[in-house]
Amino acid sequence: MIKKNGRITHEIRFANQALNELREKLLGDPSKEYYACLLAKRQVIKDLCVLAVVEAVFPTEEQYKNQNGAYLRVDGAFAGGILQEIDGRIDVDTLIEVHTHPFSEDDAWFSGTDDNDESGFAKYLHKEEPNTSYASIVFSKTAYKARMWEIDCDEAVFFPALIKTQKTGESIPSPDDPENKDCVDEDENSIFNRSVRALGLENMRRIANGQWISVCGVGGLGSVMAEHLIHMGFTKINLIDFDKLELTNLNRVAGATYEDANNGRLKVEAVKEAIDRINPNATVKAYPLNVFDEEVEYILARSDWILIATDNHASRFRIHEIAFKYYVPLIAAGVNITVMDEIIVDMSGEVILIRIGDRVCLHCLGRVNYNEIAKEIHPDGAVRQGLVAKGYVKGKDIKEPAVKTLNTYLATMAVDTLVNQYTERRRDSVISVYEDNEFQTIYEDTVSVESRNFSCGICNIN
Repeated sequence: MIKKNGRITHEIRFANQALNELREKLLGDPSKEYYACLLAKRQVIKDLCVLAVVEAVFPTEEQYKNQNGAYLRVDGAFAGGILQEIDGRIDVDTLIEVHTHPFSEDDAWFSGTDDNDESGFAKYLHKEEPNTSYASIVFSKTAYKARMWEIDCDEAVFFPALIKTQKTGESIPSPDDPENKDCVDEDENSIFNRSVRALGLENMRRIANGQWISVCGVGGLGSVMAEHLIHMGFTKINLIDFDKLELTNLNRVAGATYEDANNGRLKVEAVKEAIDRINPNATVKAYPLNVFDEEVEYILARSDWILIATDNHASRFRIHEIAFKYYVPLIAAGVNITVMDEIIVDMSGEVILIRIGDRVCLHCLGRVNYNEIAKEIHPDGAVRQGLVAKGYVKGKDIKEPAVKTLNTYLATMAVDTLVNQYTERRRDSVISVYEDNEFQTIYEDTVSVESRNFSCGICNIN
């Protein structure tokens, strides 16, 4: 998989709080270097290689053969046992060695001894365990350096790797990180000046600093989300939706015009044009694609956050599947309006926060209807029609009622939940519910969270 000139991006991705826990354990005693092995799953798509960390394993005191403030040596049997475990599991295929330089405050680097040891080990793995990938990380007190090892013409070569966390507040700097940390200033005439006053300069820099947000579904919910994102300071946004505008969309799609709808314009194009006018310096990409398209998997894999605003179970579950494959956190929003005898009997919605490592997902929460998925995407048309005929699901062509006010409430809650991942102003809620029935209310749904399937095979990550 070697590509020259840095055309492959290598990323080591951690579950929520896993990097903090690893650093606390390894850097707790500054008088000695410490070591750990990370077990990870390698995922490659186009020019992106993701190492999704599943588990951390630490040697015992007896397994350290040499250990002081500038040097360590671990019993070879420890690494041998780790390799045997990787060989016997299907959820991991990569070993990431980690060690510390507690004597360094800011700078992180690999020493000449590290280079020799790791290149030799990479060659050994290539010969003895060719299905096991290999990477390494070194931590100083406040920074890191990471690399991925490959074999090219029998020689071990390495490529810089970046660490990604579920929340930017957990991340630490690397000399290989190219992002501009001063992307927002305190200019009184800046578009973000009032946001800086409310959220703080550092938080606004986190938001605007290269964060790619993908909005899946750009209808009544997603279009309002996109508009909120651009106003809140996000400057890199992907819009994904293959649908075209109709006149019946104009009661809720932000940015769409009568002319757009009359001409059957793509939703993503109309919304992109609208938010480009708000901040022409932002990078907004429009993808008129179905979420089952292979290109969408690549787009989502490279995202920092995914916002789900699609209106069917199959698309939501596909996005959910990609998010867990590549360790991309997501926020799912949905609305409901139930009308009986021309009277609204329910107007509500919910926003669900899902970060890898929190052991919560749409599946364990029971938010996925597999009958609906089968009706929507099963290759056998007779099966799809049979599910409708048997009453397991609604007919395919039923149009749900919709109003912009409800969509706006839920879109606002979703983007506010996202912003809180950068500001950490308040405690997170996994499920936030909005109801507009006897009276308007927003509350946390703790019952669904506490009664979820704790043995879920999707989100039960160590």
